[in-house]
Amino acid sequence: MITDPRPSVLEFEQVTRRWRSGILGAGREETALDSCTLRVHVGEVVVVTGAGGSGKSTLLLLASAQTAPTSGTVRWGGAPEPDAVRPQLIGARPWEYNFLTVRQALAFHADVLALRSADLPPRTRFVPLMATVGLRGRSRCRLGELSAIDRLRVVVAQALLAEPALICCEEPLAFCGPAERHLGARLLRSVAARGIGILVATRDEAGAEDLALADRVVRLDRGRVAPRAPGRSVLELSVPSPEDAMRRLAGRLPSLARRGRRLRVALHATSPEAVLALFRDAGVRVRASRVAEERAPLGAPLPARGASP
Repeated sequence: MITDPRPSVLEFEQVTRRWRSGILGAGREETALDSCTLRVHVGEVVVVTGAGGSGKSTLLLLASAQTAPTSGTVRWGGAPEPDAVRPQLIGARPWEYNFLTVRQALAFHADVLALRSADLPPRTRFVPLMATVGLRGRSRCRLGELSAIDRLRVVVAQALLAEPALICCEEPLAFCGPAERHLGARLLRSVAARGIGILVATRDEAGAEDLALADRVVRLDRGRVAPRAPGRSVLELSVPSPEDAMRRLAGRLPSLARRGRRLRVALHATSPEAVLALFRDAGVRVRASRVAEERAPLGAPLPARGASP
């Protein structure tokens, strides 16, 4: 196994978190996270996937120090307290009222964090930060007027105000359209490039992989870290017209499938070179191609608790 040489900003060691259901916790105890071991390194983007109720939100609450584990150990930068890492938890949109401007939303968040920079001249104190996340010239725009990607830029800027070493994101691309999702992924990657660990929780594992967002994907199932299902090798192709390519080649390549603007061909007993030759013979120009690993869909059953893997 190859060990990541970068230091960890977050470590979970056999972490379990149970919640009591019902009004004021009067109901039975439910296990939301079960013996979870996980690490996030400096500058790494880790995507946590799983169906609803799999434990993703609980994991983010623990990682951002919003709650404590029932058992197990959480460390931030090797320490039992999060002070040095200053983890931030964000969603897809600012929670402030829509009538606030971008600058007002940042100023309010700075006041909440009690930042020393709040004493700087109000017209200039957030300009470099807004430029960093792509909000240059938007300081007077009201939150309610912003696109989904610009709202995400605002919440990322609010998180960066705290100068964190870890940012935890819950479904950060939930309200973004196809083009905006790519911009959002690039934004999070650029933040990670500053040496900040990024922990993303999403149901959309395939989307995260298509966007090249994750350095590593961890899957949760019923509160447990689940082994990723074995994959198959596929050839991904970018062509000028996927519709035309499907018409020309579907009969000759039964495994040919379309995902968005890309085509995929499962490489069972054939080679990428043979597939590309078929595309050339059919008169379909291939702009770019790469061999990738395609994972099985989420939701595959896990062994029963206590059973051998």
